[in-house]
Amino acid sequence: MEKASLLRKALRANGFFSLGSALVAIVLGNSLRAVNEMVNGQPVAFAVQLVVFGSIVLYAAYRKKIPKILVWVIIVLDFLYVLMGFVHLGMQNELSLIGIALIVLTNLAVLIFATLQTLGIRRYMKTQKSSTLMDKT
Repeated sequence: MEKASLLRKALRANGFFSLGSALVAIVLGNSLRAVNEMVNGQPVAFAVQLVVFGSIVLYAAYRKKIPKILVWVIIVLDFLYVLMGFVHLGMQNELSLIGIALIVLTNLAVLIFATLQTLGIRRYMKTQKSSTLMDKT
């Protein structure tokens, strides 16, 4: 079994979630209040950012050799997204209950992706170190 299984699965889930969220933002961003609140009234800009991010995440997930630096950048961006989501909640006075729930659930999903990716990259790097040591002996 591949040693990067957890990392690849977490990256794939993150990438496809990002692309799906972009689609929801484009299709429903101007018609559903909760989605419009989540995207801060800018569904197209939000969707473009998610398409770029999701594509980069999927690139990392499907590469034969996982780019470790890129994965760390993705993890940092995920944690920043969660942090900014809660800042967004704190700064808005007129969010609907469904809008708040959507932001919190999205942040929770991204936090889970970031956590699984962190566990996966640490595990992957550990196996890379041990296989390098075995190659030297």
